[in-house]
Amino acid sequence: MTTLRRGTRQMWNLMENGKIIRDSSSRSMSTEPRTTRIQEGKNGEKIFKSPFNNMNYPTMPLHEFVWENTGKWGDKVALKCGVTGRRYTYAGARDASNWVARSLLNMGFKAGDVIALVLPNLPETAIAFLGSVEAGLIVTTVNPHYTVDEIRRQLINSGAKGVITNAEIAPVVLNATRETLPSKSPFIVIDDATLPVPSESIPFKDLIDRGKSLPPVPNHPWNFDDVVVLPYSSGTTGLSKGVMLSHKNLIANIQQVKASTDDNVWKETTETHQEIAPLLLPTFHIYGMNAVMLPNLKLGVQLITLPKFTPQGFIDVFEQNKVTCFFLVPPLLLFLATAPMVAKKHIESIHVMTSGAAPLAGTDVERFYHRFDIDETKLQFIQGYGLTESSPVTFLQTLKSKKYASIGNPICDTEARLIDLSTQEDIVTPGKTGELWVRGDHVMKGYYNNEEATKNTLTPDGWLKTGDIAYFDEELDFYITDRLKELIKVKGFQVPPAELEALLRTHPDIEEAAVIGIPDERSGELPRAFVLLKKDKTLKEKDVQDFVKGKVSEYKELKGGVIFVDTIPKNPSGKILRRVLKEQYAK
Repeated sequence: MTTLRRGTRQMWNLMENGKIIRDSSSRSMSTEPRTTRIQEGKNGEKIFKSPFNNMNYPTMPLHEFVWENTGKWGDKVALKCGVTGRRYTYAGARDASNWVARSLLNMGFKAGDVIALVLPNLPETAIAFLGSVEAGLIVTTVNPHYTVDEIRRQLINSGAKGVITNAEIAPVVLNATRETLPSKSPFIVIDDATLPVPSESIPFKDLIDRGKSLPPVPNHPWNFDDVVVLPYSSGTTGLSKGVMLSHKNLIANIQQVKASTDDNVWKETTETHQEIAPLLLPTFHIYGMNAVMLPNLKLGVQLITLPKFTPQGFIDVFEQNKVTCFFLVPPLLLFLATAPMVAKKHIESIHVMTSGAAPLAGTDVERFYHRFDIDETKLQFIQGYGLTESSPVTFLQTLKSKKYASIGNPICDTEARLIDLSTQEDIVTPGKTGELWVRGDHVMKGYYNNEEATKNTLTPDGWLKTGDIAYFDEELDFYITDRLKELIKVKGFQVPPAELEALLRTHPDIEEAAVIGIPDERSGELPRAFVLLKKDKTLKEKDVQDFVKGKVSEYKELKGGVIFVDTIPKNPSGKILRRVLKEQYAK
């Protein structure tokens, strides 16, 4: 892996109205200087440049990149189930993924076909993912908590030609595939020791066993810009869309993050040391996929997979393993800081914790440090910011400055702009808010089969409009304050209001509805519905909540409550003014 030296930010150059403002603040990260500045673009844009040096990326397929150094630590454990204890060494996982690739091609899959992985976090999830990639397929990752209709919608939209799932949810997924996938499409099931593998399915183990005697994976034409994964995101508005991410996008982001942190944050495996990290964040989500699973396999880390969160199962992982790194979302930090069952012995071997998916509250970090009397020099916090559309990381804050709410600076090889919502002009004044735009090799190719959404999100010169409202301080550290896109985030999961509103309008007694997210200490946000009933109709809050329950995933349910209103605020074009509802709720 190419590793660049990082240094101290000794000087910030800020261009404002033609003048250069200097700030001599210093935050030590190593011994060499690094500089962030605002540069003027070809068309007068004010572009925030990364404080980290530029770098080159290896031009190779994703699976080769991840497995590149496996020979150095082939006998080390790569993947271990936190529930059953079954495990794969790096040599075993590498071989298994290759055999899976051979079997998939033998089944009739062709390079460029889409295969859907509807899987929780299991050791075999990574093997299925990388085996599919090695076969030249495009992987679309599906939330395993989705309902039949939600799964069916993604299978149809992505054009999937086969599915890999696990025994526990196989009946639901099988139902979703009926009249959805092409005739005789492979339906492959991992035996997760929960339920029997359906008789009409192909056991995942057979792919590994049979693959051993099949011909090697043939070389096929490929390009670094070829789409390799198709995760789904709601983007700035509307229903979920397939995000086309290439080999280059994912590899670039892994390298960018590595080059934007200290050399000792995540250590590569050696004969005498191996990092151990729980893999609790779902790998169908870009955070779990390309910020945890793939980069840690690249480094030789031992990943302990957890298919779902239960307090005792979560604690058992820390009780039974000497965890050294932990990737989390804010509600998990709150759990660690408040749950009586968590003891200092569970976290004393951790040297770095990385938070993402939602803003991290400084009070929660301080509560965590205070409860366990932790030396802040021995346990480092990193906060990251990103989107599915950017593979995902775009900003990092090491939090050494105790700016717990800050997302920090653009990562290596990443540019940013801040756009005034009223004037559409670039902002170069500290403290002033605008929409954050980013650009770099990790930004998606576009939305699958959705040119209109792509044009609304990507500019012709490659800027990704994040839909998030941000500002920067005098030291050019950035902060996210709101979401222009109005997505609700429940424990890091995206909940598009439009989806719930459309569902509510199907109720025979509901005229109109609007959904917003309300703050919640444990979940981050919860969906709350404002409901306008049809004339002479009456419903109770529980009636509306029960109507939604079962039709959407559990985290999308209206746990923030239901309020009955006389009007739904809209603009002249008929768009629901959710911001007005949020302001009314705040009062």
